Amino acid sequence: MGVVENASSDPILGVNDARISSTQSMEFLDLPPIDTNPDGGLRAWLVVLGGFLTFFVTFGLINSLGTFQAYYQEYYLKDEQPSTISWIGSTQLFLLFFGGIIFGPLFDKKGAKLLFIPGTFIYVLSFMLTSISTKYYQLMLAQGVLGGIGDAMLFYPVIASTSQWFTRRKGIAMGLVIAGSSLGGICWPFVLQGLFNSVGFPWGMRITGFICLAFLLPSIILVIPRLPPKQSVVAKQDIVDAFKDPRYSLLVAAMFFVFWGMFLPFYYLPIYGLSHGMTIEMANNLVATLNAGSFVGRLITGVLADKFGRFNMAFLCALFAGIILLCLFEITTSDGVIAFSVIYGLFSGGLLSLYLACVAQVTPNMNLIGLKNGILGVVVSLAALTGPYIGGSLIVDEKGAYDHFIIFAGVILLFGAALIAAARLSANRNPWAVF
Repeated sequence: MGVVENASSDPILGVNDARISSTQSMEFLDLPPIDTNPDGGLRAWLVVLGGFLTFFVTFGLINSLGTFQAYYQEYYLKDEQPSTISWIGSTQLFLLFFGGIIFGPLFDKKGAKLLFIPGTFIYVLSFMLTSISTKYYQLMLAQGVLGGIGDAMLFYPVIASTSQWFTRRKGIAMGLVIAGSSLGGICWPFVLQGLFNSVGFPWGMRITGFICLAFLLPSIILVIPRLPPKQSVVAKQDIVDAFKDPRYSLLVAAMFFVFWGMFLPFYYLPIYGLSHGMTIEMANNLVATLNAGSFVGRLITGVLADKFGRFNMAFLCALFAGIILLCLFEITTSDGVIAFSVIYGLFSGGLLSLYLACVAQVTPNMNLIGLKNGILGVVVSLAALTGPYIGGSLIVDEKGAYDHFIIFAGVILLFGAALIAAARLSANRNPWAVF
């Protein structure tokens, strides 16, 4: 594709001026015309591959926060409360989602490369600085803050670019991309534990950083948007119009409550295992088994969502995840906790693969996908920041018991499921319709 001119007449772009410089147009060479959606083909699936690699080393490590939580609590930060240590991971997750309000619209305007190249540098740098950190505030700044910013700069170009390349197969495409985070969540706990035991924490983090660099370098080339950048500034009316759509506004509210409760087992399941007689190795493996279930769930629900509806499958995943989480009351044996981690991962992983596909489904103008993902990111970032601290505080207040923790996480997750159902019915009141 060459330089695009007079894009104001293009109903898909819907902007006043999308004139692209020769430098900007390089990112869109040899792509299909912007008024067609290939819904597959080599170029589209290469974007999925790049997203998979990116999510393996970014969200995959976030899915392994329980490993860091248990390691810091046992060795590095023995004098700190679990809820205090959880701020490191929750800050990283908060900045990943909150960064959407900046990096989402920036993607719409500038494309992927402007974010992906510096994001790769910042993300790898965060591991190098974490490797020389010895105090709580240093770990917070290096892993929590810098890692979270790097995560966000890589996360949004992947999600938005993938959304532009698919329509009917959007569910499976998103599922494959986000499955990279689950596969990473399976592998990283073993890799990290092995590195920490063999070469120590500092060199373990440096080697992890180099592994991430090896995965991200090809992704810089592979992750390419289908549509040229939107050159107009985001208007306030775009934001107002987004929230006037009840399907979108209810979905945003739903995901706040879902994220408030859903991620808590990713942080505290290893500690829960330790409190029920597991060794540190067995407890660390819970993160891997949880992500193994999540990996399968993301693939299966992606396929089922394209057939039965993305909102329908998102509701079912949230509903069953909440029910299974409440079952943790009666799960106290090692085998039971392992089984819980697999089943919970199956449904929570399925939900994570669908919520952004649901946003894309209610976004007719795909040039606004970055903005709408960004707004959603800001909202759920508050849940991601406060949820782990609340969960840890409930455990401390009960002197190590988990009753209030389980009630909090399970009930708000079920409330989120109810709001997903409300969003679904606002779009189509026929409960059996595919949507």
